[in-house]
Amino acid sequence: MGMEKNAPTSDEALVEMHRKAKKKKKRNMILTLVIVIAAVLAAVIVAIVVLKNKVSDSVSSSESEVLSAEVTTGSISTTVSGSGTLSDEEVESIDIPSSLEIVDYYVEEGDTVSEGDLIATVTNASLLTALADAQETLDELDEELEDASGDEVDSTISASVSGRVKYIAVSSGDDVATIMYTNGSLMLLSLDGYMAVDVETDSLSVSDSVTVTDSDGTEYSGTVDALSNGTATVLITDNGTTYGDTVTVSTENGTEIGTGTLYIHSQLAITGYAGTVSSVSVSENTSVSSGTTLLTLTDTETSANYDAILKERNEAEEDLEMLIRIYKEGGICATASGTISSLNDSTGSSASTAETSSDVSALSGSSSDTSISGSSGASGSTTVAEISLDENMVIEISVDESDILSLSEGQEATVSIDSIGEDTYTGSVTSISTSATSSSGVTTYTAEITIAKTEDMLSGMTASVSITIEGVDNALLIPVEALHQTSSTSYVYTEYDESTGEYSGMVEVTTGLSNSSYVEITDGLSEGDTVYYTESSDESSDFTMDMGNMDMGGMDMGNMDSGNMRGSDGGGDFGGGMQQ
Repeated sequence: MGMEKNAPTSDEALVEMHRKAKKKKKRNMILTLVIVIAAVLAAVIVAIVVLKNKVSDSVSSSESEVLSAEVTTGSISTTVSGSGTLSDEEVESIDIPSSLEIVDYYVEEGDTVSEGDLIATVTNASLLTALADAQETLDELDEELEDASGDEVDSTISASVSGRVKYIAVSSGDDVATIMYTNGSLMLLSLDGYMAVDVETDSLSVSDSVTVTDSDGTEYSGTVDALSNGTATVLITDNGTTYGDTVTVSTENGTEIGTGTLYIHSQLAITGYAGTVSSVSVSENTSVSSGTTLLTLTDTETSANYDAILKERNEAEEDLEMLIRIYKEGGICATASGTISSLNDSTGSSASTAETSSDVSALSGSSSDTSISGSSGASGSTTVAEISLDENMVIEISVDESDILSLSEGQEATVSIDSIGEDTYTGSVTSISTSATSSSGVTTYTAEITIAKTEDMLSGMTASVSITIEGVDNALLIPVEALHQTSSTSYVYTEYDESTGEYSGMVEVTTGLSNSSYVEITDGLSEGDTVYYTESSDESSDFTMDMGNMDMGGMDMGNMDSGNMRGSDGGGDFGGGMQQ
């Protein structure tokens, strides 16, 4: 009986079947990937062809818009523009003591008033109290003035220690306070008998002897007093030498070391604060002892403290006069003619003259059930109303740093106010701030423009300002688009061939002023010459190729991740390796 082959076991059969199925599935996945990639490449090629055709059409359309222009003569100017809000130039405030209580107001914001018109009334009690307080303040200041009147500045200024006068800053007739402000002292004394000079050198040592020669050629013996960081301090006598003189330092054998300025080695400043110099009792290089009279003064009977008190009393007098005026006029009245630009009416109430005429008699005894406090505090002053004098208005505009130096006070400005109408108003630049403001890397300055006020102008309205900073009449002009520029030159084309679509006749030009429409030609062209240029086309600028996010038939190319592409059966990842 022959031998028979053993039949495969069931486990081996299953393994073989699984291997064949896996191999078949792998082939299917590879085929799917190849088909996807081929489809993508085909779509990209189609898109590129379409985009190329669009670009070609756009360029052809743009190039076909060729214009010509003759060089003409006209006027051109450059301007600085800006916008801001209107505000009143001159505003007069009506201030009253904070202790006064207001009964009623007789005006509203925007009302026109004349000098002397009634603005508001106050309670009789608060007015009488304020009058008494004002008088009491004056009495107290009078007592202080009497005490201060005896405070006199000494009529002489003397040396407090012995020394030598090296510098005198005053002369007869000078005001002491003025000299102190400009010089910091009236005189300078040398206390130890030495002048000093500093020279840079590495060849000297402390105690070395040197020769110092002044600007007149006079020689003095000097000694090195100190050395610090390569600088030697040399001392010479203060007798006869001149403060501030330029001197030369040399070794004893004549080798020059360097030069410097003489200063006082040990200095005492003579000072004062009031009076007028009547006479100077000493001269420079004079040796003085303690107690020696240096200066004689006049106008010393009034001290600085007396002047300060007198100024305060004058202000108190004005307060009392204002309170008496309120008392005599029956209320707070306008101090000037104009328009009420603001009113400190915290309750918002307003009464006509007819309805509250009885309140005007509040100063003679009557009172109102309700009162409006003029301030939140019991002392100081508060502003009841502000009156615009209705003469001028101002607009503040921001000016770029590149233009600010082109502006100057007095330049004419054109102002338009849209809320009023199409009319323009002529103003002028009245101030230019030198303080800069920077934001997001942009530096600007503020310019103020003043215009005459009209009835229609209200504070807060928006105004546009145009200031002509430079202009040229009878200038040769061409359209801005006709000018071509490089880093080194500017040029135009004076010929164009329609058959070939080519420009020729390139001419270099020199330019002057320019604005958004025209440019001035100062050299290179003549009036009547023709220039050719391509008109700007918005069509080509609107066309954008975004290949990074191109969507083709629902396939997002910009976001396609080949490392995470799903197989057709959804059961595997085409990543670094194909995994089941």
